[in-house]
Amino acid sequence: MLEEFLGKKEIHALLSKDFVEVMISEDKMPGGKETSNALRKGIRGGVPWFVFLNPEEAVLKEIDGTWKRRKASVLATADGPDGNVGCPMIPVERNHFLECLRTARIQLTDAEIDRIGLILHKFAIETIGEEAGPLPDLIAEVISSADLLIQFQADKEALGRLWSMPLSFRKAEVMRSFHQKWLALVKSAKNSAVDRAEAIDLALLENHLRHQMKEAQHSLKKDREILPLMEFSNPLVKLCEDHALRQELDSRLAAETLNSALENLTKNKEEEREITPVLARRLAARLNSLRSSLGTWYRFRAEYDPLFTWWCKKPWDALSEALTDYAKFVQKDWGGIDLEDKDLLIGDPIGRQALIDGLEHEMVPYTPEELISIAEREFDWCEKEMQRAMVDLQCDSWKDALNLVKKRHVEPGEQPKMIRELADEAVNFLEERNLLTIPALAKDVWRMGMMSPARQKVSPYFTGGEVISISYPTAGMDHEDKIMSMRGNNRHFSRATVHHELIPGHHLQGYMAKRWNTQRRQFYTPFLVEGWALYWELKLWDLDFQQSAEDRVGMLFWRSHRCARILFSLNFHLGNWSPQECVDFLVKRVGHERNNAEAEIRRSIQGGYGPLYQAAYMLGGLQLRALHKEMVLNGTMSEREFHDAVLKQNSIPVAAIRAALGGSEVDDKMGLWRFDG
Repeated sequence: MLEEFLGKKEIHALLSKDFVEVMISEDKMPGGKETSNALRKGIRGGVPWFVFLNPEEAVLKEIDGTWKRRKASVLATADGPDGNVGCPMIPVERNHFLECLRTARIQLTDAEIDRIGLILHKFAIETIGEEAGPLPDLIAEVISSADLLIQFQADKEALGRLWSMPLSFRKAEVMRSFHQKWLALVKSAKNSAVDRAEAIDLALLENHLRHQMKEAQHSLKKDREILPLMEFSNPLVKLCEDHALRQELDSRLAAETLNSALENLTKNKEEEREITPVLARRLAARLNSLRSSLGTWYRFRAEYDPLFTWWCKKPWDALSEALTDYAKFVQKDWGGIDLEDKDLLIGDPIGRQALIDGLEHEMVPYTPEELISIAEREFDWCEKEMQRAMVDLQCDSWKDALNLVKKRHVEPGEQPKMIRELADEAVNFLEERNLLTIPALAKDVWRMGMMSPARQKVSPYFTGGEVISISYPTAGMDHEDKIMSMRGNNRHFSRATVHHELIPGHHLQGYMAKRWNTQRRQFYTPFLVEGWALYWELKLWDLDFQQSAEDRVGMLFWRSHRCARILFSLNFHLGNWSPQECVDFLVKRVGHERNNAEAEIRRSIQGGYGPLYQAAYMLGGLQLRALHKEMVLNGTMSEREFHDAVLKQNSIPVAAIRAALGGSEVDDKMGLWRFDG
């Protein structure tokens, strides 16, 4: 870790003003162990260990055949009050390292050493978390925007760990105050932003804060809809809140609280109610989350505090079991859900206003209805192109053409070989046309893994990043499932998307995001992450990457699917379509295998994805295509310059990338870019 820190560009530039770094390996260098032993005076205290030496003095001298350290040659070492500080992470270790710098420096100023200390502190937080200690409450004007973003993220994560319980209005108030404090700080910092990059950072943070506050209101509204069905929860939530605040606990009163909640819960079950499956699922999720938080509360004192255990063990055991049963009861008896049906599709639509708020956060100034119209237009284009491919394949319908292509899959066990071939083909195509920079290491480090049958129920197609997870049948699958998996992952479908998952798509994108503007990773948006990968599907089509009519069918299947994702996800969250209607739409209009269509909808509405995630693929791709037209076709950037510049901005809204590249001012109008038409 010390080597990683010293290798940071800014740290290396500062330290090289006064120091030359030399690394001694005890195992690999001749005499390395003897030299290390002499420098450390025979004291062993782990590695890494560092020493600052006087260049004007001889370092070692030989006494009786043994090398000894000359005292005058040593300016400072890693040996602090408590021994070797190694890679200095906690405050006392970092302070010792900075004191060593002050002792050994020649040209380094106090301000530069303070800067090194701040970068080291951030590195420690990224490495060991809160044990590194909080960043100081610096005035916004004296630290960079990147430092401010890192401090915000550390503060937010610390509060999130403290206030982890559900249904807490006290938690909501704490977070509201936190966001308001940071909004004021950002407004102050915006007045001193020194360049466009800093202005972008601060605009992104302000946008994020405003959205978090709106999202909290939507979440509270949903919680208020279920609270009448679990009024017994309020005293239980207070137990968790008081624990977070390190309040003293009266064990007898705690036991009475648990017992009273159990009695009220039991009375609730005696009432006859009928609620929607959506509400029942939401209620069950909150109950399970509350039970988990209470479990943490209980285990903190259980067995350690004899009086607490004496009072609370039996009430807690009974309540814990009752909460589990109640979560099942409200789904089955009140919500009419068959708990044995593991394939049941139930989602929780967020509504039109929440969609509009989400789009504003993503800097997409369109209504859901306008986006549906864009998707229909793009879908019509796909259908016309599919008709042309159908004629070229001499098929009677587009579904016949799709079935023909689906049959052209490799045999079981051959899928990894095909993935490797398609990945190499895409890289060669890009490099031959000088479309973007692909670091050699990025080409080397991606890996393959096979997707489990259980996960294929949610992700019927392969997913990517540094590891491309291959979806293909296993020996234990039912015969019908095997056939559907092979048909859905045929060569021509895969050729259209391997580059989406690897290079130039998610793998290259993730590789660059870990190396450029890393302070912005907290603003992750699928409109850039998925939009970037989809943009390359559009661009490669325009560059005739497809080699045959079968390839065109494969690319058009996925392009149609991206349009369909806008249509079914927005219509679902607007309350226009049921989950089953979404499945039927994918089967009838896109041509999915039914199992794959069900998996796609399950992934979309109950797989942990945000409500705008599925719409972000095509819409983000269209945003980037419009930006390319503005910056390259109608501007002065080359293809390579444009694509490299986008990758270095990290995963932020495309409208913000446009501002970063000079396409707009960094102001309140930045997110009003109407990219379509």
